[in-house]
Amino acid sequence: MPIIRVSLLEGWTMEQKAQVARELTESLVSVLGEVSRPYIYAVVDEMQAGAVAFGGNVITDEMNREALATSALQHQKAVNARRTEEAYAALASGDRQLIGRYWDDDVTWSVPGSHPLAGVKKGVSELLAFRAIQERLTGGTFRAERGRPLVDGATVVVRLREAAVRGTGRSLAVDALHTLEWANGRIVSGGEAFAGTAAAENDAFWD
Repeated sequence: MPIIRVSLLEGWTMEQKAQVARELTESLVSVLGEVSRPYIYAVVDEMQAGAVAFGGNVITDEMNREALATSALQHQKAVNARRTEEAYAALASGDRQLIGRYWDDDVTWSVPGSHPLAGVKKGVSELLAFRAIQERLTGGTFRAERGRPLVDGATVVVRLREAAVRGTGRSLAVDALHTLEWANGRIVSGGEAFAGTAAAENDAFWD
């Protein structure tokens, strides 16, 4: 039975410790093979500040708090697939405080095409207004099924399948790409793109 044991200073959440245990398990499975998964025992211990020393230097409560704060800040600014999904969820919620954690107040969003909704949306308010118009024109049927975000540094590309219907009998079913640019933990610019016939189909639907 493979046993992995990691000791962390106190202060991490149960969710974080569970993630550490899961990631350690996945790492060992990648080496030993899937057959080992049921037998891997991952343990995350907690050490109390003041009872740990490195090179004779005792880690104090204050030092531990500073380390936790720095880690939380770095995590908040990290650009990854999970944080991108959280950004989309925040935008869909309409909660301005939550949105502000992921989207810059002055974010710019480019909507291509020659239809009335096309153009550059400046700021969170205009972006939310654009999404509200989409919902109104489609009677709430607009859907965008997202694929897994692809992260390259501060740039994230997301493939989507957009679908909707309008009361005029028009329907939409096209593939699209979103490109998101991050800076200091928030999305500062982004936009949509359509390839081939999807661009013309999108124009016709929103015209």
